[in-house]
Amino acid sequence: MLPVIRISTNIALPDTDQWQFRFNIQSESSNRLYVVAQHKKGRYWGCSCPGWKSKRHCKHLRELGIPGDQQPFEVNLIKY
Repeated sequence: MLPVIRISTNIALPDTDQWQFRFNIQSESSNRLYVVAQHKKGRYWGCSCPGWKSKRHCKHLRELGIPGDQQPFEVNLIKY
């Protein structure tokens, strides 16, 4: 069974050429917003935070139950 991620429409973002299911997530330590999204071809999830950009791991994905390391991973994304 796929994990479920519920995304409010006010944090959902439009898809780009490379990324789909994009949404904002608030930093816990600052007022920054990061973008979490699934890569269209590789089917892995990424984040715009410094941790994911430098190490391909971040707490934002981990808190959502999504693996790092550019592993393909599917979720059931529900917009409300």
